[in-house]
Amino acid sequence: MQETNITCAQSINDFAENYMEKLFYYCLKRTGNQFDADDLTQDIALTVITALNKGVVPQSFPAWVWQIAHNRYARWAKRRHSRNESETGADIGDYEIEDEDGNIADDMIHAEQTALLRRELAFIRSEYRHIIVAYYVEDKSVREIASALSLSVNTVKSRLLRARKILKEGMDMAREFGKRSYKPEDITFCASGSQPSGLPWSVVQRSIPKNILLEASNNPSTLEELSVALGIALPYMEEEVGILYQATLLDKQGDKFVTNFFILDRDCRLAIYHALRRTAEERSRLLAEIMNDSMDEIRRSCVVGGPTDDNTLRWWLTPYLLDCLIDEVVSERGVYDPPVRANGESWGFVGYEAAELPESISMGHDGTGSENEFWQYRYGDYAMWNQCGAPDYDEVQSVCRCFRRYLAGEPLTEYEKHLAQAHDERFTHLNAEGYPVPDVLLFTDESIGRLHALFDRHRHHGTLLRNIADAYDALAEIFRKYSHQVLHDSLGYYIRMELYKVRMMAVHDLVGNGVLTLPDDPDKSSLGMHFILHG
Repeated sequence: MQETNITCAQSINDFAENYMEKLFYYCLKRTGNQFDADDLTQDIALTVITALNKGVVPQSFPAWVWQIAHNRYARWAKRRHSRNESETGADIGDYEIEDEDGNIADDMIHAEQTALLRRELAFIRSEYRHIIVAYYVEDKSVREIASALSLSVNTVKSRLLRARKILKEGMDMAREFGKRSYKPEDITFCASGSQPSGLPWSVVQRSIPKNILLEASNNPSTLEELSVALGIALPYMEEEVGILYQATLLDKQGDKFVTNFFILDRDCRLAIYHALRRTAEERSRLLAEIMNDSMDEIRRSCVVGGPTDDNTLRWWLTPYLLDCLIDEVVSERGVYDPPVRANGESWGFVGYEAAELPESISMGHDGTGSENEFWQYRYGDYAMWNQCGAPDYDEVQSVCRCFRRYLAGEPLTEYEKHLAQAHDERFTHLNAEGYPVPDVLLFTDESIGRLHALFDRHRHHGTLLRNIADAYDALAEIFRKYSHQVLHDSLGYYIRMELYKVRMMAVHDLVGNGVLTLPDDPDKSSLGMHFILHG
């Protein structure tokens, strides 16, 4: 039996690889149009595969395949000649479901509309599909099906009749599969908040869930509609949608699913870009003036360690001051924290459909630590996303303990000396006394507070605040236009995420006019990084 199965599998693979294309052109030449050729090819293929699965072992495989092709074409031509061309074909409703003795499966397999029937079975709900497959393909009686599914006989009969009607309607319909069924779109994502479970990243690593989310974005869709739009059979669609629903990335409204986080399509991304770019020149000019006016005082009263050359300070100050403005604007408009998920985690998620923007405006911001913290800006251009890399949690704590002793003039323990040597020439360098001196900016809570006060009292602070507020209002109008009602209560979070794009726009402007100087070797650069000593 095992040898027969291997032979059967090999024969099916051989047939799929070497005959399907030839059969299609054989059918196309004889039928004269692609649709009939598709149907006839599927009919021939099903006959071949069914016979192989039943254990047929032909002596001459090529001759056998072409004989089947000739026979199926002859039957097709005879039926086509004897009926009106406008008819759609055999109606499965002509079979009486009460006749539980006849092998209806064989009749259906050899019907002209087999290919259409098989197609529609892939797009019918599981509650109907299980019954019709059991009845017509597995040749089970209504009573057997009812027993297996723990349903009443009348329920099985009712669903069988309903399934036949759905199948007939689908077979009479020319399905137009969506663009993404043959040209899947890619989406990039951005997350914020705490995700110890691995969600949402763990469920969006493949093209299928990405394109389900894109199709359902602002477009409540049933499982059947998603199946047709993406060209994915319903059994697989049910599983994929179930995973995304459990991950809280889809919301259910009746029998329809809609993405419950914002995915910015091409048009929305372009609209946001132009809205932010319109006021970018003013922001960049005012930021440069603030930094020029305040540089001496920032060095004197705000930075407690690390390099204080103008270029290093400006690379960090540019996005940091914009973040302060964004925080001020959004705090006046309500709560903008990431939503709390069903598993208790709090994280936000934003999707971006691929779009050609005039410039790269992405910038990341992440960090690690507790009583001591490390933070870095990740610049989305100039090969500066990773730069020299970030320390892990333990490294941050050990390095900062050494910084504290250095600032207090206290001697290092032998263990701390060992740690200081281990981190030498990455984020620190050892001075003549063996203390680690920071090679990135170092602040305390008090010095950060002095920086904020300095910024708040500058003459340009109010003008910049209005600039960001106007940008917020422009984005709010765009988001309402491009969002489904299910997202309207959380639009503030997504607007805030997009406002952060002004950071990279300002970097581009300031590099362009010489205020910021690019590093000679981005792989060794630590621009935009800083430590904070709390308490």
